[in-house]
Parts: sequence; C-alpha cells; structure tokens
Amino acid sequence: MLNKLLNSLLAKKLFFSNLRSYSVKVKFLKKPIDPDVASIFQKHEQSILYSSYREDHFLKLGYKKSRALQEMIKVKEKEMKIASGKVKEFPLALKYIASPEDSVKYEEVTNSQCDRIVFSKEEEEFLDSIREKEMKRIKARFSPEEEQPDWLHDYEYFDENEDANVKYGTPDPTIPISKVPCNGCGAALHCAEPSLPGYLPSEIFKGRSSTELKTIICQRCHFLKNYNTALNVSVHPDEYLQMISSISHKHGLGMLIVDLLDFPSSIWSDVSKVIGERRPLFIVGNKVDLIPKDSRNYLNNIKVRLMEEVTKKGLLEKNIKHIALVSATTGYGIEELITNLHHKWGTRGDVYLIGATNVGKSSLFNALLRSDYCKIQAQDLVSRATASPWPGTTLRLLKFPILRPSDYRIYLRTQRLITEQYTKGQEAKLRQIEANKTGKLQYATLMGHIGQTFRPEPEETSDFFAMGGANIQPQALNEDNKDYRDSKWCYDTPGIILPDQIHHKLNIEEILRVIPKEMLRPRVFFIKSGLSLFLAGIGRIDYVTGMQPIRLIVYASLKLPMLVCETEKAEEIYTDLLPTDALQVPQNTIERSSPWTGLKCAKELNLMGNYSSLTVADIVFGSIGWIGVNGNKDQEISLRVWSPDAQGVSLRQPALLEEGFRLRGKRIRDSVAHKIGKAFIKQ
Repeated sequence: MLNKLLNSLLAKKLFFSNLRSYSVKVKFLKKPIDPDVASIFQKHEQSILYSSYREDHFLKLGYKKSRALQEMIKVKEKEMKIASGKVKEFPLALKYIASPEDSVKYEEVTNSQCDRIVFSKEEEEFLDSIREKEMKRIKARFSPEEEQPDWLHDYEYFDENEDANVKYGTPDPTIPISKVPCNGCGAALHCAEPSLPGYLPSEIFKGRSSTELKTIICQRCHFLKNYNTALNVSVHPDEYLQMISSISHKHGLGMLIVDLLDFPSSIWSDVSKVIGERRPLFIVGNKVDLIPKDSRNYLNNIKVRLMEEVTKKGLLEKNIKHIALVSATTGYGIEELITNLHHKWGTRGDVYLIGATNVGKSSLFNALLRSDYCKIQAQDLVSRATASPWPGTTLRLLKFPILRPSDYRIYLRTQRLITEQYTKGQEAKLRQIEANKTGKLQYATLMGHIGQTFRPEPEETSDFFAMGGANIQPQALNEDNKDYRDSKWCYDTPGIILPDQIHHKLNIEEILRVIPKEMLRPRVFFIKSGLSLFLAGIGRIDYVTGMQPIRLIVYASLKLPMLVCETEKAEEIYTDLLPTDALQVPQNTIERSSPWTGLKCAKELNLMGNYSSLTVADIVFGSIGWIGVNGNKDQEISLRVWSPDAQGVSLRQPALLEEGFRLRGKRIRDSVAHKIGKAFIKQ
C-alpha cells in the first residue's frame, strides 16, 4: 500500500525553484492542474507572489512529514532507476486510441507483447467504463439532438397519450393570454411565446380552467425549482420601474430589504421618489447569519452602519419606524420582525417588500407566508414565491392577506413566545458552548424558529381506499371571498436592477460561485506598495503609494480565488489567465457564452490609517463582497480600485467590521497571505 502511494506521489511531484510563497520544501499535486495555467504561472513566477488557485492544487505537509517523505522518495527513486533498465511493455493505451487505418500495423507490433498482459476483473471493468464514456462523448459530438428528459411529464395536467413524440411542448399564439398569475413569479400565464414571462407549453395550457391554472407555475419557474436552470425571458428594466412606481400613490408600509453582504450597493438612492417621500418604512437587513462575529456588539454596530448608509441615500430618518436584522434562510429575527409589524403598523394599510434584485425579498415573503403574519386559511392557498440565485426572479406582484392582530390574538401570540423563550435561550447557550469547543460554523450561525400560534390541528383525512366519493378539486385563493374582501395584503415586488450590482454581468454558474453558502471567513493579505490584489477576475486593488505595508481583509465567498502580483505585470497576468479556469469568475472566456469586457479603473482612494488592528474602511464590490483596509496610525494610503466596466465599487467608512482583523489566521511562512481566518470570536 505504501509503495502504491509513493508511486502515485512520485508521478505527481512538482518542484519549484522559487519558494518564497511556499511553507515546505516539497509539494505534491493534490488534484490535476491545467497545463495551460501551469505554464502561465511558470511564465510569471517572479511576479506572482501568491495564488489561492495554485495553492488549492497542492498537498502541503508539515516539516517533519516532508523530511520523512523525502527520504522514502530517495529510496523509491533508486528502485525505479533499476527497474527502468528492464524491457518495457508496449503501451496498452494505444489499443484504445489507434485509428482504424493503424489497426493492421498495431496487430503486427503488439500481438507478441500484449499476450503477456493479463488484467484483473476490476481492471477490465475500469477499462470498459473508460471505453463507454469515450463512446458517449464521441456520440454526443455527432448527435447534438440527444434525447432530453421529458420535463413535461412533471406537470399533472400533461396528457401523455395526446402526443407521444412531444418533448419540449409547442407555443400557440392563437390562444389568448390568461389573467391568472404564475404562482412562482407572478407573470400572467400564456402559451403564446416562450421568451415572454409566464409561458407554458400549449399542451399544458390548453383547456385549463382558471382554478386549475392558479395551481400551476410557468416553465421558467419550473426549471428554476427543479433543474436549477434559468430560462431567458424578455423583460425590460423599465417595466420593473413602472410596476414599482404604481404603488407610490397607495397608502401602505414600505419594507426596504437590504443585503447586509452588499450595502450600500443594494440600497437604491431614488427609492423614496418612487414609493413616496412620506411613506413609513421598515428597514430590514437580510442575510445577517452570513456576517462574521468580530466582537460581542457586532449586531448593534451593523444596525448603526445600516442606518448611516440608508440616510446617506436620501431616506428621511423620521420615516424609518424600525430597523431589523434577519435571516430569511435560518429564520433568525423573523418573529421579532412580525411583533414589530403588529405593534407599529398593524393593518393600517398594505405592506410592500421592496429592494434590489437578490437581496432576499422572495425568501422573506415565503417566511412571512408561513407565520403568524398571514391569515391562517390562506397559507395553504398561496404558493411560495420562486427563490433562486438568478437575479430578477419575481416578475409581477405576489401577495398574501395579512392577519389582523386583535388584542386577543396578540395575547395568545405573546404567551407562545414567552413559553418558547426559555427553550430557545437554553438552545442558544448550548450552541455557543459547542461553537467555542469545536469551532464549527454550524453552531455559531444565527438560527431562529418561525412558529404559528393560530394554526389548527390537522383534521383527519378521509379513507383513500373508500369506494366512490367526489373528486378533489384543486384549490386557489379567491379574493372575492368574504374572508379576504376587506383584507390588507403583503406584496412581494420585483427586484430593482441597480448599476452597482456586478452579478448582472455574470452567468448562473458564476453567480453560484459568488454567493456564499455559510458564514464568511476572512482572508488576510500583507501588501506592500507596488503590489496588486485580485478578487477572482471581477475585482482588483492596487496599492499605489505608501511608506509601510497594509493589510487587506477579504470578505467574500471562499470559492473566489485570490491572487497577489506585482502591479507592473498585473494587466498582462490578468489577460493571460482570462482564457483559463484559474480565475473561476469569469469562467474561461473562450468557452463563455457572452463576451467579458474586462476590468477598468473605477476609483482612486486616499485613506488615512488608524491602529493596525482596526479596519479604517471597506471597499465594496457590489453583490460580490468587500475588502477591508488596515493601516498603521496616520499612515497615508493611496489605492486604485478596478471593477467590470468601472461599475459597482463604493467606499464604506467607517468599516462594517472594524475589529475583523482579530479573526485572521496565522501568517503563512515566506508568504504574503495568512491562513483562512475564523468566522467568530469565542464568547
């Protein structure tokens, strides 16, 4: 077993002449690295000081293990030299790559040699699988119309006997558009044109009653939910603005949703002009569960920064009735938000969830829908909104009726919350103890439970095996019903496309890399003047002038690689890496479906350092993340910031996490980088 491992490592071993960014003498490839990328790194070896992409491809060993392994390798190399003098077998691989024209020649050369090769059962199965995969790949090249999954069968209204050859469905522009909105995105259902919102194939749309259509989602939402694929639809940005503007004259509460990983970029400066300058507002900071915990009071600090940035955008402080920090994903803060909605707003008017794309409006809508904020009888009749990383998912207004918070209902709800308070407190303590003991993010993540005070016990279902009985008809919410006629409604509105959000320039695969799935862990870099830091291929910071080094703290998805190089060679290195997968975002620009316009200088910043342990400012890349700047006291720092088309960059000062440097990992020996930091301090 040991010999097998050594042979594998020897085959993959790679030495570097320049070891300044490596902590051990010998490194081994952990996973294959693209030869094109390797050649680019070798070409710019003197200019590239650090690359997380390159580091991720190597297995790093401690000093003692490395020395011991080197001794074992020397012995193995001697054995291999002796074995190399023996007669070599004819390469078996030629048997599977030879062309038909070479078959006769191959038989003459290999008959005598291949007779000596005997394969085990496992080896034969492995070779058969390789041949089968290769045949499929060749077949796919010459058979572009390979059979696709019959996704139409997912719809219960699709008649399989109608046309056995239908795979994709067909449009029918002669059938008028319905007035029924899609349960996922709110667009009116139709079968006229596949590129328009709300499209359903005519095989499903034809003959459906309004009641049946209310239970169906459109083709786009179906692919988003079941296949994680976004279909292109033709929706002009002006339509979003027009729909939001229609509520400016209506009395109601505006609930402005802000992405805490992306502010001020996700705050629209003209929002008050569109929804009304006198409209009362709730400011809801979403995705708080993903923010690292740099201090005990970090939540209060976030609220202060959020209020500062919102007022800078032109919103009047007197209109802001409440600021809440929530996580629509984990449920944290949702119950407290509902309590404040009941006490500070009640049912004086409708409530509108507004904000930029991808801030989590639909996720919050779904959380409120299954809570005490929605009328009980409507919870099973209103479908959940389509929540997806793809920007602009909600295309029309979705809504549910708000439960009227009478005094008795408030009393019952308060009693439930008091009863659950002790259990939740004990659970939070246990999670904190476990987080301090293990350091695992799952225990430190802010969690919450969304309960239902007024939900009745489920009734006994009828016997499904009983003979006869009426057919069960699909149910949908009827707004003319007396229970909803005088209701106030909570609306999920379309997202506003803002120019400072970079994700509109990305495809779905790139967006999935950009969006973090767990609490952010900072990456710290020790940068001297004349060096540049790349955030994947979508952001770059040049340290232009400064007497002393600074530290840059990166808060972004760990799937985005980092690269530090000399500023003089930065443009050339970036251009060389774009046609490869080394930057991850954007993807290989040769294979990318849409062209990549590159990076342009967006801002030139002059900052003044504070104590080196405090972050003086954040450089925010809209919808991607941010980079904190640490510098010594009274140190002048001159930076140049680059972004796609010089858009999406903003300066946040003071910083969101001033003590984020405390979360750093240990400095890597002979490197400009620190190890990936922790996401929270022990309490």
